[in-house]
Amino acid sequence: MSTMRPSDNTISFIVSTPARQSVEEKRKLIRSHVMRGKNRKMLPTRPPSWIDANKANDRKHPKQGLDLCVPANVGGQFSFTAFSAEISPDMLEAIWELKRLMFPIEFGLDSYRSESSWLEPICGDAACLHFTVFIAKEYLNVHLRQKESSKTTLVHLVKTLAILQQRLASGDNELSTSDYTILVVVGLTLAATGLRDLETAVKHLKGLHKMVILRGGISAFQWNRSLQTKIFRADLGVALSTGRKPLFFSDGVSWDSYIASQGKIPALRAQDSDSDPQIPASGLGIFLDSLDTRLRSVWDDVSEFVRAANIASQCKRGIDSDLYQEVMISIHYRLVNLCFDRRTINEITRLALMAFASTLFLQWRGVRVRYECLAQSLKRALTLLGHSPGVIPHS
Repeated sequence: MSTMRPSDNTISFIVSTPARQSVEEKRKLIRSHVMRGKNRKMLPTRPPSWIDANKANDRKHPKQGLDLCVPANVGGQFSFTAFSAEISPDMLEAIWELKRLMFPIEFGLDSYRSESSWLEPICGDAACLHFTVFIAKEYLNVHLRQKESSKTTLVHLVKTLAILQQRLASGDNELSTSDYTILVVVGLTLAATGLRDLETAVKHLKGLHKMVILRGGISAFQWNRSLQTKIFRADLGVALSTGRKPLFFSDGVSWDSYIASQGKIPALRAQDSDSDPQIPASGLGIFLDSLDTRLRSVWDDVSEFVRAANIASQCKRGIDSDLYQEVMISIHYRLVNLCFDRRTINEITRLALMAFASTLFLQWRGVRVRYECLAQSLKRALTLLGHSPGVIPHS
Protein backbone atom coordinates (compact mmCIF):
# COMPACT_ATOMS: atom_id res chain seq x y z
CA MET A 1 0.00 0.00 0.00
CA SER A 2 1.48 3.30 -1.02
CA THR A 3 2.02 6.05 1.51
CA MET A 4 0.33 9.37 0.77
CA ARG A 5 2.63 12.39 1.00
CA PRO A 6 1.09 15.63 2.21
CA SER A 7 1.24 18.64 -0.06
CA ASP A 8 3.26 21.69 0.89
CA ASN A 9 0.12 23.65 1.77
CA THR A 10 -1.30 21.10 4.25
CA ILE A 11 -0.47 20.57 7.92
CA SER A 12 0.84 17.11 8.73
CA PHE A 13 0.44 15.38 12.10
CA ILE A 14 3.16 12.91 13.08
CA VAL A 15 1.94 10.21 15.47
CA SER A 16 4.71 8.70 17.62
CA THR A 17 3.97 6.23 20.43
CA PRO A 18 5.95 3.38 22.03
CA ALA A 19 4.00 1.02 19.82
CA ARG A 20 4.45 3.08 16.72
CA GLN A 21 7.89 4.59 16.24
CA SER A 22 8.60 7.15 13.50
CA VAL A 23 9.88 5.64 10.30
CA GLU A 24 12.58 7.15 8.09
CA GLU A 25 10.08 8.88 5.82
CA LYS A 26 8.47 10.68 8.78
CA ARG A 27 11.84 11.80 10.04
CA LYS A 28 12.51 13.34 6.62
CA LEU A 29 9.14 15.10 6.74
CA ILE A 30 9.90 16.55 10.18
CA ARG A 31 13.30 17.75 9.03
CA SER A 32 11.89 19.37 5.90
CA HIS A 33 9.43 21.42 8.00
CA VAL A 34 12.15 22.44 10.45
CA MET A 35 14.53 23.55 7.71
CA ARG A 36 11.90 25.29 5.61
CA GLY A 37 12.33 28.64 7.37
CA LYS A 38 16.10 28.35 7.73
CA ASN A 39 16.61 27.75 4.03
CA ARG A 40 14.91 30.97 3.03
CA LYS A 41 17.47 33.42 1.70
CA MET A 42 17.69 36.78 3.38
CA LEU A 43 17.19 39.80 1.09
CA PRO A 44 20.39 41.82 0.68
CA THR A 45 20.52 44.95 2.81
CA ARG A 46 21.05 48.36 1.28
CA PRO A 47 24.58 49.69 1.95
CA PRO A 48 24.94 52.79 4.16
CA SER A 49 24.48 56.13 2.47
CA TRP A 50 27.53 57.29 0.50
CA ILE A 51 26.26 60.87 0.43
CA ASP A 52 25.70 61.20 4.18
CA ALA A 53 28.38 58.74 5.27
CA ASN A 54 29.88 61.05 7.89
CA LYS A 55 26.68 62.76 8.96
CA ALA A 56 23.65 61.91 11.03
CA ASN A 57 21.37 59.98 8.73
CA ASP A 58 17.89 61.05 9.80
CA ARG A 59 15.27 60.27 7.20
CA LYS A 60 12.42 61.07 9.61
CA HIS A 61 13.03 64.80 9.74
CA PRO A 62 9.67 66.62 9.75
CA LYS A 63 9.09 68.25 6.41
CA GLN A 64 8.67 72.02 6.40
CA GLY A 65 5.58 73.52 4.91
CA LEU A 66 2.21 71.97 4.22
CA ASP A 67 1.87 68.52 2.74
CA LEU A 68 -0.31 68.37 -0.32
CA CYS A 69 -3.09 65.85 -0.50
CA VAL A 70 -4.36 65.20 -4.02
CA PRO A 71 -7.90 63.82 -3.83
CA ALA A 72 -9.10 60.81 -5.79
CA ASN A 73 -9.87 61.36 -9.46
CA VAL A 74 -13.34 62.68 -10.16
CA GLY A 75 -13.79 63.68 -13.77
CA GLY A 76 -10.08 63.95 -14.60
CA GLN A 77 -6.50 63.49 -13.48
CA PHE A 78 -6.33 66.89 -11.73
CA SER A 79 -9.88 67.20 -10.47
CA PHE A 80 -10.21 69.45 -7.38
CA THR A 81 -6.43 70.05 -7.31
CA ALA A 82 -5.59 73.61 -6.29
CA PHE A 83 -2.63 75.09 -8.19
CA SER A 84 -0.46 78.03 -7.17
CA ALA A 85 -1.31 79.98 -10.34
CA GLU A 86 -3.82 79.92 -13.16
CA ILE A 87 -3.24 76.94 -15.40
CA SER A 88 -4.71 75.83 -18.73
CA PRO A 89 -5.37 72.33 -20.12
CA ASP A 90 -2.41 72.50 -22.52
CA MET A 91 -0.13 73.37 -19.60
CA LEU A 92 -1.39 70.35 -17.69
CA GLU A 93 -0.78 68.13 -20.69
CA ALA A 94 2.80 69.37 -21.00
CA ILE A 95 3.46 68.82 -17.28
CA TRP A 96 2.14 65.27 -17.41
CA GLU A 97 4.27 64.51 -20.44
CA LEU A 98 7.34 65.75 -18.55
CA LYS A 99 6.64 63.43 -15.63
CA ARG A 100 7.36 60.41 -17.81
CA LEU A 101 10.87 61.69 -18.42
CA MET A 102 12.22 61.94 -14.90
CA PHE A 103 14.39 58.79 -15.09
CA PRO A 104 16.36 57.05 -17.84
CA ILE A 105 14.23 54.92 -20.12
CA GLU A 106 16.32 51.79 -19.55
CA PHE A 107 15.47 51.37 -15.86
CA GLY A 108 12.18 50.74 -14.11
CA LEU A 109 12.97 52.42 -10.80
CA ASP A 110 11.05 51.50 -7.67
CA SER A 111 10.40 55.06 -6.61
CA TYR A 112 9.01 55.96 -3.21
CA ARG A 113 7.50 59.15 -4.60
CA SER A 114 3.72 59.22 -4.91
CA GLU A 115 1.67 61.23 -7.37
CA SER A 116 0.89 63.81 -4.68
CA SER A 117 4.55 64.31 -3.69
CA TRP A 118 5.52 64.82 -7.33
CA LEU A 119 2.80 67.46 -7.80
CA GLU A 120 3.45 69.22 -4.50
CA PRO A 121 5.98 71.82 -5.77
CA ILE A 122 3.82 72.56 -8.82
CA CYS A 123 0.72 73.10 -6.72
CA GLY A 124 2.45 74.83 -3.82
CA ASP A 125 4.67 77.37 -5.54
CA ALA A 126 4.08 79.68 -8.51
CA ALA A 127 7.75 79.77 -9.55
CA CYS A 128 7.89 75.95 -9.63
CA LEU A 129 4.70 75.85 -11.67
CA HIS A 130 5.87 78.33 -14.31
CA PHE A 131 9.30 76.73 -14.57
CA THR A 132 7.81 73.25 -14.93
CA VAL A 133 5.55 74.45 -17.73
CA PHE A 134 8.53 76.15 -19.42
CA ILE A 135 10.79 73.09 -19.30
CA ALA A 136 7.95 70.76 -20.32
CA LYS A 137 7.10 72.85 -23.38
CA GLU A 138 10.79 73.30 -24.19
CA TYR A 139 11.24 69.53 -24.14
CA LEU A 140 8.28 69.06 -26.45
CA ASN A 141 9.81 71.63 -28.83
CA VAL A 142 13.05 69.63 -28.91
CA HIS A 143 11.15 66.36 -29.26
CA LEU A 144 9.18 67.75 -32.20
CA ARG A 145 12.42 69.08 -33.77
CA GLN A 146 11.36 72.72 -33.47
CA LYS A 147 14.40 74.97 -33.63
CA GLU A 148 13.07 77.94 -31.64
CA SER A 149 11.07 78.26 -28.45
CA SER A 150 7.55 79.57 -28.80
CA LYS A 151 6.51 82.89 -27.27
CA THR A 152 4.21 81.17 -24.79
CA THR A 153 7.12 79.00 -23.61
CA LEU A 154 9.35 82.03 -23.02
CA VAL A 155 6.56 83.80 -21.14
CA HIS A 156 6.69 81.14 -18.43
CA LEU A 157 10.48 81.50 -18.18
CA VAL A 158 10.14 85.27 -17.75
CA LYS A 159 7.53 84.79 -15.03
CA THR A 160 9.80 82.30 -13.25
CA LEU A 161 12.76 84.71 -13.26
CA ALA A 162 10.57 87.61 -12.12
CA ILE A 163 9.32 85.66 -9.09
CA LEU A 164 12.88 84.63 -8.19
CA GLN A 165 14.13 88.21 -8.41
CA GLN A 166 11.36 89.38 -6.10
CA ARG A 167 12.24 86.74 -3.52
CA LEU A 168 15.98 87.43 -3.59
CA ALA A 169 15.38 91.19 -3.31
CA SER A 170 12.95 90.81 -0.40
CA GLY A 171 15.71 90.10 2.14
CA ASP A 172 13.72 87.18 3.53
CA ASN A 173 16.36 84.44 3.89
CA GLU A 174 13.80 81.77 4.69
CA LEU A 175 11.88 82.48 1.49
CA SER A 176 14.93 83.03 -0.73
CA THR A 177 16.50 79.73 0.38
CA SER A 178 13.32 77.67 0.66
CA ASP A 179 13.05 74.23 -0.91
CA TYR A 180 10.85 75.62 -3.66
CA THR A 181 13.29 78.41 -4.54
CA ILE A 182 16.26 76.03 -4.57
CA LEU A 183 14.33 73.56 -6.71
CA VAL A 184 13.70 76.24 -9.33
CA VAL A 185 17.38 77.29 -9.40
CA VAL A 186 18.37 73.63 -9.78
CA GLY A 187 15.99 73.35 -12.72
CA LEU A 188 17.36 76.51 -14.34
CA THR A 189 20.90 75.12 -14.00
CA LEU A 190 19.96 71.80 -15.57
CA ALA A 191 18.04 73.51 -18.36
CA ALA A 192 20.93 75.85 -19.20
CA THR A 193 23.33 72.88 -19.24
CA GLY A 194 21.06 70.89 -21.53
CA LEU A 195 20.67 73.87 -23.89
CA ARG A 196 24.49 74.35 -23.83
CA ASP A 197 24.26 77.82 -22.35
CA LEU A 198 27.18 77.03 -20.05
CA GLU A 199 27.90 80.60 -18.94
CA THR A 200 24.38 80.91 -17.58
CA ALA A 201 24.57 77.42 -16.06
CA VAL A 202 27.71 78.35 -14.11
CA LYS A 203 26.03 81.52 -12.77
CA HIS A 204 22.97 79.56 -11.64
CA LEU A 205 25.17 76.92 -10.01
CA LYS A 206 27.15 79.50 -8.03
CA GLY A 207 23.91 81.00 -6.76
CA LEU A 208 22.64 77.52 -5.91
CA HIS A 209 25.80 76.76 -3.95
CA LYS A 210 25.36 79.95 -1.87
CA MET A 211 21.76 79.00 -1.08
CA VAL A 212 22.81 75.54 0.06
CA ILE A 213 25.53 76.99 2.30
CA LEU A 214 23.01 79.39 3.85
CA ARG A 215 20.78 76.41 4.61
CA GLY A 216 23.63 74.72 6.52
CA GLY A 217 25.27 72.68 3.77
CA ILE A 218 24.18 69.75 1.66
CA SER A 219 23.56 67.58 4.74
CA ALA A 220 20.60 69.83 5.60
CA PHE A 221 18.76 68.19 2.68
CA GLN A 222 19.36 64.58 3.68
CA TRP A 223 15.73 64.12 4.67
CA ASN A 224 14.65 65.42 1.23
CA ARG A 225 16.48 62.93 -0.97
CA SER A 226 14.76 64.02 -4.17
CA LEU A 227 15.91 67.65 -3.89
CA GLN A 228 19.36 66.64 -2.64
CA THR A 229 19.88 64.41 -5.68
CA LYS A 230 18.77 67.14 -8.09
CA ILE A 231 21.36 69.50 -6.55
CA PHE A 232 24.07 66.92 -7.23
CA ARG A 233 22.85 66.38 -10.80
CA ALA A 234 23.12 70.10 -11.50
CA ASP A 235 26.63 70.21 -10.04
CA LEU A 236 27.79 67.17 -12.03
CA GLY A 237 26.23 68.40 -15.27
CA VAL A 238 28.18 71.66 -15.12
CA ALA A 239 31.39 69.84 -14.16
CA LEU A 240 31.15 67.43 -17.10
CA SER A 241 30.24 70.21 -19.54
CA THR A 242 32.88 72.76 -18.53
CA GLY A 243 35.68 70.78 -16.90
CA ARG A 244 35.30 72.82 -13.70
CA LYS A 245 35.72 71.14 -10.35
CA PRO A 246 32.39 70.32 -8.69
CA LEU A 247 31.25 72.61 -5.88
CA PHE A 248 30.03 69.70 -3.76
CA PHE A 249 32.25 66.79 -2.65
CA SER A 250 35.32 68.67 -3.85
CA ASP A 251 37.31 67.11 -0.98
CA GLY A 252 36.95 64.41 1.64
CA VAL A 253 35.65 61.85 -0.85
CA SER A 254 35.59 58.20 0.18
CA TRP A 255 37.59 56.18 -2.37
CA ASP A 256 36.45 52.72 -1.24
CA SER A 257 34.14 50.61 -3.41
CA TYR A 258 30.52 51.36 -2.59
CA ILE A 259 28.53 48.37 -3.87
CA ALA A 260 31.15 45.97 -5.21
CA SER A 261 31.29 42.79 -3.13
CA GLN A 262 34.28 42.48 -0.85
CA GLY A 263 34.51 38.84 -1.88
CA LYS A 264 34.53 39.50 -5.62
CA ILE A 265 36.48 37.14 -7.85
CA PRO A 266 40.00 38.48 -8.39
CA ALA A 267 41.13 39.34 -11.88
CA LEU A 268 42.65 36.44 -13.78
CA ARG A 269 46.40 36.59 -14.26
CA ALA A 270 48.60 35.22 -17.00
CA GLN A 271 49.89 32.42 -14.78
CA ASP A 272 46.43 30.99 -14.04
CA SER A 273 46.82 27.49 -15.48
CA ASP A 274 43.13 26.56 -15.45
CA SER A 275 41.91 29.56 -17.45
CA ASP A 276 40.52 28.97 -20.93
CA PRO A 277 43.25 29.82 -23.46
CA GLN A 278 40.56 30.91 -25.93
CA ILE A 279 39.42 33.72 -23.57
CA PRO A 280 41.93 36.59 -23.27
CA ALA A 281 40.90 37.27 -19.65
CA SER A 282 44.49 37.35 -18.45
CA GLY A 283 45.13 40.52 -20.48
CA LEU A 284 42.13 42.21 -18.92
CA GLY A 285 43.21 41.08 -15.48
CA ILE A 286 46.69 42.54 -15.90
CA PHE A 287 45.16 45.76 -17.22
CA LEU A 288 42.81 46.13 -14.23
CA ASP A 289 45.59 45.40 -11.76
CA SER A 290 47.66 48.17 -13.35
CA LEU A 291 45.03 50.84 -12.64
CA ASP A 292 45.19 53.28 -9.77
CA THR A 293 43.47 51.66 -6.76
CA ARG A 294 40.94 54.50 -6.49
CA LEU A 295 40.04 54.14 -10.15
CA ARG A 296 39.82 50.37 -9.84
CA SER A 297 37.26 50.70 -7.04
CA VAL A 298 35.08 52.81 -9.36
CA TRP A 299 35.49 50.21 -12.12
CA ASP A 300 34.31 47.51 -9.71
CA ASP A 301 31.25 49.55 -8.72
CA VAL A 302 30.30 50.25 -12.34
CA SER A 303 30.68 46.55 -13.18
CA GLU A 304 28.56 45.53 -10.19
CA PHE A 305 25.82 48.01 -11.07
CA VAL A 306 25.71 46.87 -14.71
CA ARG A 307 25.50 43.24 -13.57
CA ALA A 308 22.64 44.05 -11.17
CA ALA A 309 20.81 46.13 -13.80
CA ASN A 310 21.04 43.30 -16.33
CA ILE A 311 19.66 40.80 -13.81
CA ALA A 312 16.83 43.18 -12.88
CA SER A 313 15.97 43.67 -16.54
CA GLN A 314 15.96 39.93 -17.29
CA CYS A 315 13.78 39.25 -14.23
CA LYS A 316 11.52 42.23 -15.03
CA ARG A 317 12.23 43.78 -11.64
CA GLY A 318 12.74 47.42 -10.71
CA ILE A 319 15.85 49.04 -9.25
CA ASP A 320 15.74 50.62 -5.83
CA SER A 321 15.50 54.37 -6.47
CA ASP A 322 17.54 55.48 -3.44
CA LEU A 323 20.32 53.01 -4.18
CA TYR A 324 20.33 54.07 -7.84
CA GLN A 325 20.90 57.70 -6.81
CA GLU A 326 23.60 56.77 -4.30
CA VAL A 327 25.50 54.75 -6.91
CA MET A 328 25.19 57.53 -9.47
CA ILE A 329 26.59 60.15 -7.10
CA SER A 330 29.36 57.99 -5.64
CA ILE A 331 30.64 56.97 -9.09
CA HIS A 332 30.57 60.41 -10.70
CA TYR A 333 32.03 62.40 -7.83
CA ARG A 334 34.95 60.02 -7.47
CA LEU A 335 35.66 60.20 -11.21
CA VAL A 336 35.48 63.99 -11.51
CA ASN A 337 37.75 64.43 -8.47
CA LEU A 338 40.45 62.15 -9.89
CA CYS A 339 43.13 63.60 -12.13
CA PHE A 340 45.96 61.87 -14.03
CA ASP A 341 48.39 62.77 -16.77
CA ARG A 342 46.43 62.76 -20.02
CA ARG A 343 48.83 60.34 -21.70
CA THR A 344 48.42 57.65 -19.04
CA ILE A 345 46.12 54.65 -19.14
CA ASN A 346 44.54 55.84 -15.88
CA GLU A 347 43.30 59.07 -17.48
CA ILE A 348 41.94 57.31 -20.56
CA THR A 349 40.10 54.81 -18.37
CA ARG A 350 38.74 57.57 -16.12
CA LEU A 351 37.30 59.48 -19.06
CA ALA A 352 35.84 56.33 -20.61
CA LEU A 353 34.18 55.34 -17.34
CA MET A 354 32.79 58.85 -16.91
CA ALA A 355 31.36 58.87 -20.43
CA PHE A 356 29.80 55.43 -19.94
CA ALA A 357 28.36 56.33 -16.52
CA SER A 358 26.86 59.56 -17.86
CA THR A 359 24.83 57.54 -20.38
CA LEU A 360 23.52 55.35 -17.56
CA PHE A 361 22.58 58.04 -15.07
CA LEU A 362 22.46 61.55 -16.55
CA GLN A 363 20.30 61.30 -19.67
CA TRP A 364 16.61 61.93 -20.27
CA ARG A 365 14.28 60.11 -22.61
CA GLY A 366 14.33 61.55 -26.10
CA VAL A 367 16.97 64.18 -25.23
CA ARG A 368 20.64 63.28 -25.29
CA VAL A 369 22.58 65.85 -23.32
CA ARG A 370 26.08 66.33 -24.71
CA TYR A 371 28.73 67.14 -22.11
CA GLU A 372 31.08 69.05 -24.37
CA CYS A 373 34.22 69.15 -22.23
CA LEU A 374 33.99 65.43 -21.45
CA ALA A 375 33.39 64.59 -25.12
CA GLN A 376 36.39 66.60 -26.30
CA SER A 377 38.67 65.25 -23.55
CA LEU A 378 37.75 61.66 -24.39
CA LYS A 379 38.26 62.30 -28.10
CA ARG A 380 41.78 63.66 -27.49
CA ALA A 381 42.59 60.74 -25.18
CA LEU A 382 41.50 58.20 -27.78
CA THR A 383 43.59 59.98 -30.40
CA LEU A 384 46.65 59.66 -28.18
CA LEU A 385 45.75 56.02 -27.57
CA GLY A 386 45.94 55.37 -31.32
CA HIS A 387 49.66 56.13 -31.19
CA SER A 388 50.20 53.59 -28.38
CA PRO A 389 48.77 50.24 -29.59
CA GLY A 390 48.55 47.41 -27.11
CA VAL A 391 48.04 49.64 -24.06
CA ILE A 392 44.45 48.46 -23.53
CA PRO A 393 43.38 44.83 -24.17
CA HIS A 394 40.80 44.34 -26.91
CA SER A 395 38.45 42.30 -24.68
